[in-house]
Amino acid sequence: MRLAAILIVAAQIAALAACKPAAPSLDPAADPIARAFFEEVRRGDNLDADPHLAHELKNPTTEAEIAQFRAIIPLEPARLVELKSWDAKTDSAGTTTRLTDVYHYGDRVLVAQTALFKSPSGVEPVIVGFQVKPSDGTE
Repeated sequence: MRLAAILIVAAQIAALAACKPAAPSLDPAADPIARAFFEEVRRGDNLDADPHLAHELKNPTTEAEIAQFRAIIPLEPARLVELKSWDAKTDSAGTTTRLTDVYHYGDRVLVAQTALFKSPSGVEPVIVGFQVKPSDGTE
């Protein structure tokens, strides 16, 4: 009798685990888009032409913030770029992905945080948030 009760409980736990939604996966386009955007910022490209930057961010306020980020990014390409962390949340509006990339230069380490959004009908995610800061060593 006790073995039967254990088997029933185990079956119920397995059934609940099967009903649990799948863990979100990283959109394969997200990190390449984030890294390409970082390079566009570093080079001083015209961001209005970037199809991956959300239309809402193509404004003078964002341009001023991007100029501040550009000022701390060295002219030369990074020696190493690593995806340090990411998370994704999906709701009825779509999926928001947050990435933290770490850029290693000869004289500094920078942390870039990029938020991307992809609607259910979207082909690729668009950038809805971006920040660059010097590493504080906790990344």
